Amino acid sequence: MLRTVQDVATFVRQTRKARGFTQAELARRVGVGRDWVVRLEQGNPRLELSKVLDTFAVLGLSLSVSQAVDGDADDPFTQVFEDLR
Repeated sequence: MLRTVQDVATFVRQTRKARGFTQAELARRVGVGRDWVVRLEQGNPRLELSKVLDTFAVLGLSLSVSQAVDGDADDPFTQVFEDLR
């Protein structure tokens, strides 16, 4: 379960490596610069959501959302990234 931006960053980095992509290769496939992938993997909270979702698609990931439990609302992405597969 992913609860924070940093959780998403770590998951994306691990998945990218597991798929054998370099940051540059992932960036090319997503249609962004390598620096954007670096910022994603560092947990930058100000990245465009549509590009994050494009990245998930390139990595073969799907997104499932469930309602957050009270107390989990500290991170703005908690509800969006509650259950990423």
